[in-house]
Amino acid sequence: MKDVLEFILKNIVTVPDDVKIEETDEEGTTNYIVTVNPTDIGRVIGKEGKVIKAIRTVMRVIAIQRGVHVRVSIVSETDGAAPTDTSVTAEIQPAEEENNATAPTPSVEAAEDERTLSVEV
Repeated sequence: MKDVLEFILKNIVTVPDDVKIEETDEEGTTNYIVTVNPTDIGRVIGKEGKVIKAIRTVMRVIAIQRGVHVRVSIVSETDGAAPTDTSVTAEIQPAEEENNATAPTPSVEAAEDERTLSVEV
């Protein structure tokens, strides 16, 4: 999954060498923390967040196929300072039942950092 995410991101940004993906596992959820060049953060997020939503949709499809939980967050490195989170975080979880006629109701949590939002579907 990390390879797919890296392939997508490196083909979107203007400085592909600055794309770094940190993969961590916490409580059964795989977290992908993506760091890009500050000039490329707008390209990755896209107008009204459409690009990052599309990336998360692709990751959700892969996660459902594999039966895992995935979270993707974007971090922009500022000039020499510590990375700052600049986007929302979506936790992507596979559906419990494939034949369920009703759509799951997403739950939204605000994290400690006011700029981070966790959406569970």
